[in-house]
Amino acid sequence: MALYYLRKYPTEEVLSVEFNFSNEWARNKTWELIKKIRALKDKVIVWEEDYQEGKRWVLTVDGIHCWINELSHPEWSQDSAYYSHKYNKAGLDYELGISLVDNRLLWIAGPFPAGNNDITVFREGGLLDELKRRKQSAIGDKGSNGEPKYVSTFNAHDNAGVRLFKSRALKRHENFNSLLKQNQILDTRFQTETAFEACCVLAQYRIQGEIPLYSILIEDVVDRYKDDIESTT
Repeated sequence: MALYYLRKYPTEEVLSVEFNFSNEWARNKTWELIKKIRALKDKVIVWEEDYQEGKRWVLTVDGIHCWINELSHPEWSQDSAYYSHKYNKAGLDYELGISLVDNRLLWIAGPFPAGNNDITVFREGGLLDELKRRKQSAIGDKGSNGEPKYVSTFNAHDNAGVRLFKSRALKRHENFNSLLKQNQILDTRFQTETAFEACCVLAQYRIQGEIPLYSILIEDVVDRYKDDIESTT
């Protein structure tokens, strides 16, 4: 029932009819189980201290927006701090980090007001401090320009192998985001961090055991650009 609720986001009436329970019982039991799913976060979304030690690039980083109800503002009908350019409405932003070599979500940060751009989130509560501590870096899209030592984006100095590697890495990250968005609760107006993190846990289980993300380093890419990529990463 909880999985159905996250995936389809039905009204309480539809949920109670579908499973033949009262509205109140269905609502309470559903959220009880969603909270239990979310509680698995610390078990399945883990970034070990020695993970990929010695490697420069470890993960991709990107933000994902979720639509929320408009928040009250003392002067205006809309609060620009929460404006999401992806929805053209109020929203929240979560920063996610996906491993480059394993089927693993390593990092969740947020929620942040969706009006912040990616590099602001990265610097102020996001991944930057963690990467500094680990002496490692991430791959990001052009929204992450500004911290080249800790997040590498596309640039004119990349050779062909590195450009291809970055492109495949970011598309792989988008594949994970699309798994999350299959849960209709994330594509509908809501305001709960609990539901978002529960969906992340479920997506992690799916890429571990059901539909793994594709490998960035396909054989012909490795053979053609091995020296270029290894010298960079």
